[in-house]
Amino acid sequence: MSETAATPAVETLSLTTPSGDLELLACILPGIQKAPMLCLHGAFCSAEDYRNFLTFFASHGYPTYSLSLRGHGKSWQMSWMTRTLLTSLDNYVEDIMAAASFIKQRHPDAPPIVLVGHSFGGGLMQYLLGQQSQSNSSPIKFGGLVLLAAAPLSGGGKEIMANWERVEAPDGYKYPWSPRSQLDTPEQVRTAFFQPETPEGTITRWLTDCKTASEGIRTGLSVFWPFGTASDVLKSLVGIEGQSTQSRKVLLISGSNDRLVTASMVEENAKAYHAAVERLPGKSETSHSSEVVTTISIPGSAHHLMMDIAWEDCALRIVDWIEG
Repeated sequence: MSETAATPAVETLSLTTPSGDLELLACILPGIQKAPMLCLHGAFCSAEDYRNFLTFFASHGYPTYSLSLRGHGKSWQMSWMTRTLLTSLDNYVEDIMAAASFIKQRHPDAPPIVLVGHSFGGGLMQYLLGQQSQSNSSPIKFGGLVLLAAAPLSGGGKEIMANWERVEAPDGYKYPWSPRSQLDTPEQVRTAFFQPETPEGTITRWLTDCKTASEGIRTGLSVFWPFGTASDVLKSLVGIEGQSTQSRKVLLISGSNDRLVTASMVEENAKAYHAAVERLPGKSETSHSSEVVTTISIPGSAHHLMMDIAWEDCALRIVDWIEG
């Protein structure tokens, strides 16, 4: 797994913001100036979901950070009303930008940050970049975007909710008020996020270390509206220059056995990006959209690409994409 003899240690940082302190996990090899990576979890998750990736990427020379959004993990906790009704996507964007600013200050001479977003976190990353393009005022430019089984640009709410129901209540919910997104038992977590052969210890670790108990209604409903457009996301990325390929901007990854954000959903999202590449101003006649936007599927992985049994394959494919 590692390019070094010893596995680098994961450091837990507390990032102070005007709203409250945010949990930021960091894993860094001294003296390395490759592009930093900022990872963002999905719904009901936290920074801990990326622990495998943190040490893997750092061992390959990439300073890697994983953020817990407000109300998640060990970040500051808001009241029930604030979480449920008042917290917005823009509040989450504030958290991401606070982490990005901190990383930029820590690595002033490094290449632009690469963003990594899983599930709802991937949707949120697309929202952030779309907003950046619209305002054209961000002090931080990002290099590339890795979308891990991410909510699509369209939001994908209807399809994702239907998939959730098929996973946890194939015969339908008993009552209209029956709880949704049930992740309380190992069996429920395995069914939604992992595979039958995923080790029990992985499931236990997610329940013990990674799980965030509840999500807000307002942010949850955001998946029923578009996060942004592919053109705006692409305009906000400066691209990653590789050794043998042209500038790359977006990597979309699906799990072959994902039942929540299916491979077909990821492919549909990729089509929007490929179409947008063809419309980019100044696009070279010799360049191809597949160089700017790449889509891959990880065999033998369910929704939780960062912890499922094929996580190392997924992490290696990300490194290969960045390095070109």
